[in-house]
Formats: sequence, structure tokens, C-alpha cells
Amino acid sequence: MADGHDHPSNPPVSSRKRQSPLSVALSRLWDDPVLFVPFLLVGIVLTVVDWLHRRDPIPALERTGLGADGINVQIEFAGYPTGIGRTLRPLESLIGLEPIYLGWGLALYVLPLVAVTVAGAVTMARAMDRPVRFEAVTSLFGFVVALDLLQRLLGSIAVLQEMGLWGFVLLAIYFALFVRLFLVPGLLVAGRPLRPALRESGRFADGRGWSLFALILAIGLSAWLLSLPPVVGPVLSSALVAPVHAVVIAVDLEQSGALRQPTGWLD
Repeated sequence: MADGHDHPSNPPVSSRKRQSPLSVALSRLWDDPVLFVPFLLVGIVLTVVDWLHRRDPIPALERTGLGADGINVQIEFAGYPTGIGRTLRPLESLIGLEPIYLGWGLALYVLPLVAVTVAGAVTMARAMDRPVRFEAVTSLFGFVVALDLLQRLLGSIAVLQEMGLWGFVLLAIYFALFVRLFLVPGLLVAGRPLRPALRESGRFADGRGWSLFALILAIGLSAWLLSLPPVVGPVLSSALVAPVHAVVIAVDLEQSGALRQPTGWLD
């Protein structure tokens, strides 16, 4: 972890600006492999949750990478660092359940989100050489839940899945939104309240849309590919892709100068 000095693996901001955030992030992970540990644990949590989903009576969907007509390529980008589980439980399946099953279903929904939030906060804080604040974790958790619910809502609207060529317009809007939100998780961990984090992330994204879009594609496609193997897919996507995503955010914030600004918790 950084100690405030200029090591060869952690050069001053001025020199890091000449490198891509992805290459700097990979170098940082190579020098500090502890950064992989939180999301490795998340992968184990997702694997256990998948196992429970397949064995309890509440319906769950199985993610597949192969369709009847061949490979169904997907971009698995959630808007925050995370791994990809093999199962997905629609929240509609919890409607009308008895209290004991409802509590069980909600617990299996919340547990992965809590694990992802804590792992993301710990990884980004370590990469930014900052303490993990409880307020930052709770803000990040709210952001994670909001994005998860948004994507579930969009996925449940049948008309959006049948738009044909018009779907490309929706897809462009969808990716433009995630470009604007790309740095929000790191800003929350750095101490920004949610509203200033949303504004700052959008401002830092101005003029960098295509480079951030390329990062989103690289992260989303890598997460999808590594999530395909049975059983170990969640561990691979969590342990190998999510830490890169988290550290890329931290590096991008360093290069933008955002980490030199006041946190704003007391503003």
C-alpha cells in the first residue's frame, strides 16, 4: 500500500498522467497483491449463494453464456466493482412468500451486495491510501443497491427487450449513464457525500467519454468471460476483474486530482 512516498510503482501524479489508468492499476495490483483478497472472498460468497439458490424452493435464474444459436456475448458491468454470480433471483419471486421464506430470500439478496460493498470500499481505500470510513461504506452500499434495483427494473420491462434497432438508442443512453457514474464509487469511498460525488464524477467524465467507455467494455467483457466456467466462474470474475475495476477508479481519481480536494463530509 502507498505510504506517501514516491516509489517506482507509485510515481507522482504528473508522471502517472502519461500512462493509462488500466496499466497503472495493473502495476499497482502486481506490487500489492493484498488488493486481490477482499474480492476473492466475495467470489467465495457468490459461489455459496449460487449453491443455496439452486437448493432452496424459491425460483432463481441460471446465467448462461451459450445460447441455442451459439455464444450470447454480454457486457457484465454493474457500475461498481463486483463479481458475477451464476444465478440471479428475481425479486418478484419473493412476493407472497411466508415470512420465513421472505426473510431467507431477502437475506440471500442483501448478503452479496454487502460483501461487494465492503470489498469495494476496502480495496479502493487501500489503493487510495485512505482509511475505510463507516459513512463511506453506507453511502457506497446505497449506491450499489440503487444501481442493482435500476438494472433489475430495466431487465424486467419486456418492451425494452423487444425494441429491435431502437434498442441501440437505449443502449447508448445506458452506457452514457455509466460513463458519467464511473468514478462515483471511488468518490464515495474518498469521503464525498452522494450528490457531490455524482456531480464530480460527471464533471471528470467530460471530454473522456470514449476512454471511459473503452474501460467499461474491457471490464464488462472480461467479467463475462471469466464468469462462464461452472462453479469457479464467480471466484474468477470477482478475484481477477473486480479488483482491477476498483483500483482503476482509484488511479483515475488520483490522476484527475480529485483526491487532493476536501472530502466534504462536514460541508
